[in-house]
Amino acid sequence: MKITCLVVDDIKLNREIMADLIAGVDFLELAGMCENAMQAINVLNELEPDVLFLDIEMPGMSGLEFLKSLTNPPIAVLTTSHKEFAAEGFEMKVFDYMVKPITHERFSLCSNRLNDLFKEKKKPVLAQQIFMKTGTRYIRVKLDEIIYVEAMRDFAIVHTEKGKLPTQQNLKEFTQHLPEETFMRIHRSYVVPIGKIESIEGNMVKIQNHEIPIGESYRNYVLKILLGKEG
Repeated sequence: MKITCLVVDDIKLNREIMADLIAGVDFLELAGMCENAMQAINVLNELEPDVLFLDIEMPGMSGLEFLKSLTNPPIAVLTTSHKEFAAEGFEMKVFDYMVKPITHERFSLCSNRLNDLFKEKKKPVLAQQIFMKTGTRYIRVKLDEIIYVEAMRDFAIVHTEKGKLPTQQNLKEFTQHLPEETFMRIHRSYVVPIGKIESIEGNMVKIQNHEIPIGESYRNYVLKILLGKEG
């Protein structure tokens, strides 16, 4: 999916320059161009672009006034011939501020940062869920819904907020699909989400109304990770 862009500038030549810069980047797509803020309001609602390249000095409503008027603005990159608006722009948490004339090198810097941002935005959706096979189906499981995972003979049972889900893998195999920075094996038969542990008492951890044993051979590791010390 390309990053869609809307260009708002009252000067036609500037709009055309921005359109050429966008066309030269393979992951950007020009969604539309507007010559004033009022026109841009309707286009924003219709096209819902990812990024707004916005001129500051325009007749009627300025770019900064327009940006302030939006309740849920897209990512904004301000473009202007004057550096003195930079402080106010960054106070409004704009993504970037480019001074005209905008060179290919400067635009490349901005576009690459945009690409990095949208890559990061996409990651959590994939990173916070897994698809697990139960019977003949693959079921999506959100990682933050997992309470703990339990070994049951040669299979693993995933205990979630919505109930139990049997897998067709053993605990070791299933654990390989879980991010090691957020899940921890505390027993030969149990894996738990670190962020859901409410307390530790003796050789048990408590998660919601579940008490899950800490294996003797795992105790030092668990205490070192959770408490920063060995038992």
